[in-house]
Amino acid sequence: MNYDLSEIGIEKNIQYECITTTINKEGVKNAGAFAFTYLGEDKVFCRIFDGSKTLKNILDTNEYVVNITQNSLVFTYSTLNCLSDEYYTDDTDIAIIKNTPAYIIVDVENIDKKETPKDFPIKGSDIYYITGKIRKVMKNDENAMPFNRGLSALIECLVNFSRHKMVDEEKRKEYMKILIENQRIINKVSDEKTKKAIADLREEYEKTRHPH
Repeated sequence: MNYDLSEIGIEKNIQYECITTTINKEGVKNAGAFAFTYLGEDKVFCRIFDGSKTLKNILDTNEYVVNITQNSLVFTYSTLNCLSDEYYTDDTDIAIIKNTPAYIIVDVENIDKKETPKDFPIKGSDIYYITGKIRKVMKNDENAMPFNRGLSALIECLVNFSRHKMVDEEKRKEYMKILIENQRIINKVSDEKTKKAIADLREEYEKTRHPH
């Protein structure tokens, strides 16, 4: 079955930051902030490092839920592993964030355990590549939109650029280092428009650093 995830702001082959919710065999719910990629048709993909409750629950149940939200508290508490029961719906057989703008229920089809790539900052931990099939898509809010951290990275660079002529050379060098790192992130996770935006910004920044 083909799904049109553009209705909830998701494009194919772009990485989005979402809240992955799972439930264990005892009915205990868990939430974690993980990246999610739509591969097209009814296929989705995520990567999870060894050791998380999310991974253990997925291995046990072969399902998870992708919650599309930009709620800062939900992201924070999910990362700190302290999202309380009040944030979940009353469902007893599945974990879904209450009032989430949209969510996707995924059935796991394939899990590949691999060593962490050499260019990853995390060392000594296995990583699991998880491919799944969409079971259900639910849109609760017409304005549902996933979060792509590339846009935040771009905005931060734009703020720095607006100030770079008013700061000293040391600070300008710091801004440039931040821009280079954020461009790396954007080129990895964002759409072509955002990639072009950061490239144009860097070009303009280089002009101001080395005027003709």
